[in-house]
Amino acid sequence: MTDYRKFPQVDHVDATGELKDIYDDIRGTLRVAWVAFACRVLATFPGYLPLAWRAARPNFATRYAEKAAGDLRERSLLPGLDPPDPRPRLREMGWDEARIDEIRRTLDILNYGNPKYLLLITAWSEAIQERYSGGSDLSSEDAAPIPHGLPEGVEPLQLVEPNDASPEIQGLFKRVTDLHFHHGASSDYRVLANWPDYLRLALDGTLEPVVRTEEYDATARELLFRARELVRGFPTPAGVGRDALAGSPQEIAGLTGLLFMYQRFISDVTIDMIRLKQAFDGPGAAASPFPIP
Repeated sequence: MTDYRKFPQVDHVDATGELKDIYDDIRGTLRVAWVAFACRVLATFPGYLPLAWRAARPNFATRYAEKAAGDLRERSLLPGLDPPDPRPRLREMGWDEARIDEIRRTLDILNYGNPKYLLLITAWSEAIQERYSGGSDLSSEDAAPIPHGLPEGVEPLQLVEPNDASPEIQGLFKRVTDLHFHHGASSDYRVLANWPDYLRLALDGTLEPVVRTEEYDATARELLFRARELVRGFPTPAGVGRDALAGSPQEIAGLTGLLFMYQRFISDVTIDMIRLKQAFDGPGAAASPFPIP
């Protein structure tokens, strides 16, 4: 079996008690179909996630957060030509239109959530580094609440368990992590691993030609810069500083490093999923959120 092991984390299916409630509320407040890899890793630091989510929650329940995520989504498109449409190759592999549409819908759901998680982790990273993570005045329109809970017709996404996956899928996870210089497969790739033949095609034809190019890295830097600007527009501080944490110096150093790392990690994944959607439906559809009731 391929030597691939899941990075330490607490998956949603394994969460109990307060942690499960926090996971459920993250998913409901952000209206996303999964709990991000970063949150699941941060849950291994006792006491941090409840404080951080309590600070972030009221900010992400606003229309401003929706608009900010939309801003990042539009900036996630790489310059240049559209990637090749994978549908002809998928049809040659025996895929019908219903199965192809299942992938397209899954990418819509991922692209709706990734920019929100980029904002969330950016706010937490800024706060723990003692930088501004909110406290601005919002217009009545931007301060308006958004509905709580998953949009109608959206179900929680199913993540493939890396440690129990087939050698084929573990090999795909290793390709993903090595390609990006990441430390583990993101939630998005654990979802796409439910269709390993598509994931292999996506890596071969859509992502490997662009990942780590100058254009890719410049787009990731622009996302990080813009996310920091948008976080400053939140109505209240959306994270917690080091002085509010009861952990040891080693734990606080670990949290600071993880948050800094996950900002770049999530920006990469945001660009990737936008590009996969662009291959199917073009840049306009890729940068637009799916309709939210």
